[in-house]
Amino acid sequence: MRRLLGYCPQFDAILDLMSVREHLELYARIKGVPEPDVRGVVETKLVEMDLKPFENKLAGRLSGGNKRKLGVANALVGDPPIIFLDEPSTGMDPVARRFMWSVIARVATERKQCSIILTTHSMEEVEALCTRIGIMVGGRLRCLGSSQHLKNRHGAGYECEIKLAPPSAEAVAAVLESAREFCEPASGGLAAVLRREAIALAAQKLGVPARGAQVSDSGTGWALHASLSKNGNRVPAAEFASWWAGEAVCKEVVVYMAETFVGCTLAERQGSTLRFKLGAASESLGALFGKLEHTRARLGVASYTLGQTTLEALFNSFASQQLEERGVARGVLLPAPAAAAAPVAAVLSTNA
Repeated sequence: MRRLLGYCPQFDAILDLMSVREHLELYARIKGVPEPDVRGVVETKLVEMDLKPFENKLAGRLSGGNKRKLGVANALVGDPPIIFLDEPSTGMDPVARRFMWSVIARVATERKQCSIILTTHSMEEVEALCTRIGIMVGGRLRCLGSSQHLKNRHGAGYECEIKLAPPSAEAVAAVLESAREFCEPASGGLAAVLRREAIALAAQKLGVPARGAQVSDSGTGWALHASLSKNGNRVPAAEFASWWAGEAVCKEVVVYMAETFVGCTLAERQGSTLRFKLGAASESLGALFGKLEHTRARLGVASYTLGQTTLEALFNSFASQQLEERGVARGVLLPAPAAAAAPVAAVLSTNA
């Protein structure tokens, strides 16, 4: 648009002072829609994108979601054979996003009017819209194909995501009892607390000395570390006991998964959520579900999912290959070398 009309500093302000209808009329004329057909084309797009109630409102005063709708409507005017959309549903609420997806899918697949090339970081949007998917890392296209093809080619085996339930009151009480000798009363004697140096002693008494080192800014006990820093190097003993009991449950689940499923490794952990990669399946999906269901109560599993490698996991796998912007969010554990999700673009194509 700017290239066609020539950009000037006041250009954006001029567009903001145009109504939604005027926007569509301008684009229709620029794209060569015959003058007698302009009114009908504009009316169709207003209805199609649910912008009819806002046709006389200034574009600059639209909500973010309606601005996105207007942008897509402008792109669709004139029925071009190919359309490029850059994250068209960003910033939309769930209802508006689903509406946008239905319009894009209807244009590309049902009407077969054109091909749409879409860039997005939303794997949900990918699954909903795209028939062919490409992932770019560092400006290079790393893979291209259908969703199922990419999963079969780059996502061997299954993935299992497990959400652990909070540790039982009995387990927390047992940890408190074992660590009682290292506790001291808080001010007023209302509750027991542990000093930072006492945590290492308690960890040794509880039989896992190395776990005490996890109470750090980058360890699984980062919340305890933050509490210690804020409260004069003291933390409520109950808080420590709850974390310790939760770590014990987590360790038991990791050991069980490694012993039960062939080639199973812990891919990522975030708090009480664990994601495992299972090797090439030698058993049916039903058999794998049976093993998990049989032991979920004993292991303290609140919920779990089991299925093929997700597109998000594939995306993260490719993203880990780029050299820029590495790093891991606090509380997230990744196997070495660390693989952080980076802002790379997935280029997606929906073919007519």
